[in-house]
Amino acid sequence: MKRSIAATLLIVGATMSCAPALAATSTDDPYANHAFVSDLNTGLTAFYGKRFDDARTDFSAALRIAPTDSLALSLMNAAVSNIGPDALDSLANDEEDAVVKHPKDAIAQTRLAYTYLFEAQTVPQRSSDAKDALDAAVASEPALAGAHVGLGIYRLGEESTNRAKAEFLLALASEPHDILALEYLSGIYQNDLRDPQRSLTYLIDIPNLIPGYADAYFHLGSVMEDLGQYDAGVAYLKSAIDLDSGHVGEAGQFGLPLLGDLYLKLHELELAKKAYADAVTFGEEPEYAEAQLDRIRSGKIQ
Repeated sequence: MKRSIAATLLIVGATMSCAPALAATSTDDPYANHAFVSDLNTGLTAFYGKRFDDARTDFSAALRIAPTDSLALSLMNAAVSNIGPDALDSLANDEEDAVVKHPKDAIAQTRLAYTYLFEAQTVPQRSSDAKDALDAAVASEPALAGAHVGLGIYRLGEESTNRAKAEFLLALASEPHDILALEYLSGIYQNDLRDPQRSLTYLIDIPNLIPGYADAYFHLGSVMEDLGQYDAGVAYLKSAIDLDSGHVGEAGQFGLPLLGDLYLKLHELELAKKAYADAVTFGEEPEYAEAQLDRIRSGKIQ
């Protein structure tokens, strides 16, 4: 399923605008750090429950451990964006001040770039500002995974899939567990290259790395549908829907209709009807879900 930056970057406290944090070395793996994973999971629970202020606090704590982790940065910006546009503008102002003070600091440039990517959803010219900041980050620290992921997202926005893929691969060369790089590469192989088996290789370990990330389960459910493994797809989708209780991410916006489709392929009409009915209730592709219900009721789907 195609996704916008807003959907994937689900999408920082005042500490972000202080002196730049120390960067994690290339040998550090934040997903092997219990404190980092704990902060990220706690933040995800708050985020999916629409407690965005709490989520911001938790994601900011994770960023103190791994200052340019792509998923933590995206989630933090998503939480701030959901608090309100003024909060995102304030964050951008603080990060711009940090870049003015330390223009060659790759961390400051990367964090500003991610905020610009979020602002670009309503202010398109921010996209080129994000590119400038990411280029500056890579010029200072060529192997910085978070900056390469940001450039990959920028390239996808330009519909330059091959260049985006190259950036995500560069990110993984420095940080093999970069979650967004893995997720985006999986999406490229599933949706653009039509290779769901290769897509699965990038996606399959994400729930082991960050168990609370509902959207990873959603994408696994989608890939399993492409592979014809419908029972496994149902199991992943049910996990995704349970985790995204507030219907915030992709799992909470598209999970129920996809679950209905998988139940149909398993010839479970009653379960499919319930999934589609719930989709209508929660506003998940309601026109499609209602049309599927009509087809079931009329006997066109048996």
